[in-house]
Amino acid sequence: MLEKMSDSRRIAIVISIFVVLLGIGTFGDLAISNAVMSQNSYVATFLQNYACFPVGVVIMMSGEIVMHYAARSSQPMIAKLLIVVAGTGLSLYGIWYYLKFAIQYTLSSIQNLEHNRPIGQANNDGGVNPTLPTFLNIIICLVVFVVATLIIQKWLSRKTEEEFDRLMRVAILGVAVAFVYLMCVEEIKIMWGRVRPYELNGVQDNFTPWYKMNGPTGHKSFPSGHSCESMFAIFFPLYASAKNTRLRKRLLIFGVTWGAVTAISRVLLGCHFFSDATMGAFVIIFLVFVGTRCAQLKLVN
Repeated sequence: MLEKMSDSRRIAIVISIFVVLLGIGTFGDLAISNAVMSQNSYVATFLQNYACFPVGVVIMMSGEIVMHYAARSSQPMIAKLLIVVAGTGLSLYGIWYYLKFAIQYTLSSIQNLEHNRPIGQANNDGGVNPTLPTFLNIIICLVVFVVATLIIQKWLSRKTEEEFDRLMRVAILGVAVAFVYLMCVEEIKIMWGRVRPYELNGVQDNFTPWYKMNGPTGHKSFPSGHSCESMFAIFFPLYASAKNTRLRKRLLIFGVTWGAVTAISRVLLGCHFFSDATMGAFVIIFLVFVGTRCAQLKLVN
């Protein structure tokens, strides 16, 4: 049925779903959070700690593809060296970006259990968080980088020139989408200044609807960063061969499911309201949609 549906109709359906979900959040944010919030959820805490890997993977993959481009190109040696340096830096940044937060959240969960606090309790707005010594973080990052590079470079070496040219466009698009996300979403969070569900006071009179811009208040609930970063998984089909439609469809289903489940977990954990999670997920859907159209790429052929 989906194969027979026109592109315009698919877009209309996605927009309709977004409008309906945001409408639910507009009128039901506070009631939904009061009904379902629990910082003792182990599943939601697991997703809080580890669900954001897609954005790191996208950045890392772009770096790896750039590195491989240097090996295939006929550029002068100094140019190849500079391209390798740029690709390596990009790949390392993607790994570091994800591991930094995963390690902090993991240590926070351990501390919560040790001090009889709810396991999902976390400082989500940039306060003091537990972390490993810097040299250990660096060692972990380098180990992951070496393993990932060996696997990905072997995979890339099997690609034809035509397929690799497409992957280069995917890499550039991945960096562009990630850059826009990293530059814009944090600023939106600051401008909106919305309190999180777990930050509400006793009478909850500091609750504000998603459409109210409060200015810098130190609170950063809108939109959900976890929902954004987990929904980056919808980018994964672009790494599969254009001829492998079945794999692409499966990766797209995984991406949407992973992003949706993570968004729901943010509401359950009390870190975000329903509208925060909805907007976070659809920010990435929108960016990937616009980006793939501009780069003349398709998630599923």
